[in-house]
Amino acid sequence: MTGERAKRWGWILTLAITCGFWWEAAAPVFSQSEQVVEVTIKDFKFVTKQGSLRLGFPAVIKVKNEDAERHDFGSTMFEGIPTQIEKDGVAVYGRGLSGVFLDPKRDASIRFNMSRPGRHEFRCSIHPNMKGELLLLSVEAV
Repeated sequence: MTGERAKRWGWILTLAITCGFWWEAAAPVFSQSEQVVEVTIKDFKFVTKQGSLRLGFPAVIKVKNEDAERHDFGSTMFEGIPTQIEKDGVAVYGRGLSGVFLDPKRDASIRFNMSRPGRHEFRCSIHPNMKGELLLLSVEAV
């Protein structure tokens, strides 16, 4: 009985190791389901690069300040929804987060679920003439 028990545990261990390697290899695939919007701040302007954004899916806005001045990236699109902001190795979570300040040559990531269709503006509160927008359309399949 002990030989059979050892054989059974050997199979369980082999299966666990195999699943562990599979999970590690599959992690990049799972993270690709996150919708990415890249926003670069350069020459006192927001330059946005985005694909189609879908409702109800996780999204991340990656903001990078390439200017020599401090800027703010803020929007009402995050109000009332769970949001995570990662900056300088620190993550902040909440429902009342409205944006992030970025020192020169710094970046941040803002994660949330796209839940409201429409035109969502963002701005720099330090430089009021700096504005941009994201467009989220809710399109039904025909």
